[in-house]
Amino acid sequence: MRDDTLCISFYGWNRVDRFFAAWRAAGLRAVGHIVFAKQYQSKARFLGYRHEAAYLLAKGQPPVPEKPLPDVMPWKYSGNRHHPTQKPVECLAPLIEAFTQPRGIVLDPFAGSGSTCVAARQVGRRFYGIEMDPKYHAAAMERLHLANQERIAA
Repeated sequence: MRDDTLCISFYGWNRVDRFFAAWRAAGLRAVGHIVFAKQYQSKARFLGYRHEAAYLLAKGQPPVPEKPLPDVMPWKYSGNRHHPTQKPVECLAPLIEAFTQPRGIVLDPFAGSGSTCVAARQVGRRFYGIEMDPKYHAAAMERLHLANQERIAA
């Protein structure tokens, strides 16, 4: 990751200590915490989870966004048709738009079914998605193909 850039990392609450250790080792510091409020409940052992959370991380001194986002945002159900932890494109697009420059590069090293890549394309950013699982990689490629077809038709 280049200096003076931002990173968004979704995390599991029960592993936040490990995440923080890895972020610090990579030279990142937390500059914000975003909670996504769900209108549904995810299964859990003791509690039903009605939110997702992510940290906004900085390396160096990135520019402050022109239009800061709220720290609580709605989370639209994606249906999780392509991946068990699929993120809604509608939730990712505003993050990418706020925290990257036009024509900037978005990197998702755990791309899953490609939601981040689809969102980046929608808001005019270049992207790199990395996914090891062939099934999810194929789903991401199909979603990007469909998103490209929709863009051409528009």
